[in-house]
Amino acid sequence: MVRSGLRRGGGVDVPCAPGRGCGAERGDPPAAPPCPPGAMGRRLAEQGPSRRKTIFIIEDDPGVCDALVTVLRDEGYDVMTAGDGADALARLREAPTPALIVLDLMMPGMDGYAFRAEQLRTPAISDVPVVVLTAGAAPRATELGSVDILKKPVDLVALLDVVGRNT
Repeated sequence: MVRSGLRRGGGVDVPCAPGRGCGAERGDPPAAPPCPPGAMGRRLAEQGPSRRKTIFIIEDDPGVCDALVTVLRDEGYDVMTAGDGADALARLREAPTPALIVLDLMMPGMDGYAFRAEQLRTPAISDVPVVVLTAGAAPRATELGSVDILKKPVDLVALLDVVGRNT
């Protein structure tokens, strides 16, 4: 088990297998039935599947990624994920445009800064709102453009507030 970096009165435990990654990354089904959706999840479910919003999480830490996926799905969002910026750009060429991107800055390969620069140069995705997650020092804001920034460990109330405002 990995204790995620998310907190709302505690973290989220994510099952991991050595060399196989964590739950959502492996495609494992949830160990228990999913929690009933929160108020936002109920509202999105009432709108029907065509009205659900997709959040794209770009995060290299499997525990953090799994925890974000769990929270956002419990709130009624569709979620897609990528482990670095290059994988994310490839997925964005093939998938429908998401309503919001949740972007980690520090990743191996193409980091969040390089992804954001390419996103801003790509007309099809340049206007998708971005929420930046960072555990490091204050990000180089001039390179990111207009984004919301949340520090890790991520406060779930703040995350859901930013997601709600941007979707």
